[in-house]
Amino acid sequence: MVHAAVARPLPPPCLYTKDDRAMHDPRSTLLEHNSGDWSGCFIRLNAGGLEQERCPTLLKVKDVDGVIQTCLTYENSGETRTMNLASLPFTMQVNAQGGWSLGPSSITPWTWVGELCVVRGPQRRRVIVRHGIQGLDGVVYVQERRGEHPEETPLPRPLQCASHPINDLTIWTPEPGVELLLDTRVRQSGDATACGLRWHHPGGETHQIVRRYDAQGQMQPLSEAWP
Repeated sequence: MVHAAVARPLPPPCLYTKDDRAMHDPRSTLLEHNSGDWSGCFIRLNAGGLEQERCPTLLKVKDVDGVIQTCLTYENSGETRTMNLASLPFTMQVNAQGGWSLGPSSITPWTWVGELCVVRGPQRRRVIVRHGIQGLDGVVYVQERRGEHPEETPLPRPLQCASHPINDLTIWTPEPGVELLLDTRVRQSGDATACGLRWHHPGGETHQIVRRYDAQGQMQPLSEAWP
């Protein structure tokens, strides 16, 4: 997760629909699907989807006396980053499958960062997307597995994401079955935007989450729409 200050204990009404709140409690759902020790691989990509570097990681997520504690270790350097959350940031959206996204509650056409995650049992996929004033600055794509789940076959090195346009946005494909929904435009005032992550599985199961902002730059409720 990105490091963000805890702003409020509950999300404002605009971030979740009535049906979202009826289906699940975001905090409980987040912990149910995301707690544990996650071995990962962070792959940093440039604005063209080409790998610049990769690093093995270990992320520990646990609930200690009502506080969500996370500790991320970059195994190449030993550097660690920690975060404690007494309650979820009001800008965090969590779906019923444990997928989540973080980012600002409102944006301008300038810089902003979004992080998204989808979970399938002991496996996760995450993406951290940095938007700049000249379009997409870069992306970090993350593969993670929990506990003793077998290590996955490493992605080709250097990774080059295939891409294709979809409406005003762009789809990158970092590995078979995974789509990153990105806005690579030089955005102008009044441009609605979105950032998404979708993971298809051979059996037909799909996990996805999309973070959306309207033409005024305001964050929109979660929906199942793609894109």
